[in-house]
Amino acid sequence: MNPYVMVASGIASAGVTALSGRLSAWHDAMVAHERKLRAGIGEACDDGCPHEEARALWTEAVEAFGRRAHDLVFLRDRATQRTARIPGRLGMTARPAEL
Repeated sequence: MNPYVMVASGIASAGVTALSGRLSAWHDAMVAHERKLRAGIGEACDDGCPHEEARALWTEAVEAFGRRAHDLVFLRDRATQRTARIPGRLGMTARPAEL
């Protein structure tokens, strides 16, 4: 079951439905991106990687879903980590975000 659909269930709003779809698409892109990084076949994070969207999507999720947003652990974790780009090395290191 899709966690983004589950969190949105019971909230009758076109905006929430649209956000749920965007979150699902982001999740798929993020998983694919991280798998490539771990396998060493992807490029290092750049300005267009899914990591860049995580904070904004997390903010939207909290506004739309309230406390239920905290069930979206994958999104929350990516939104509260800072990625550090390491020149000449594929991958990333996570550091706690300064919120």
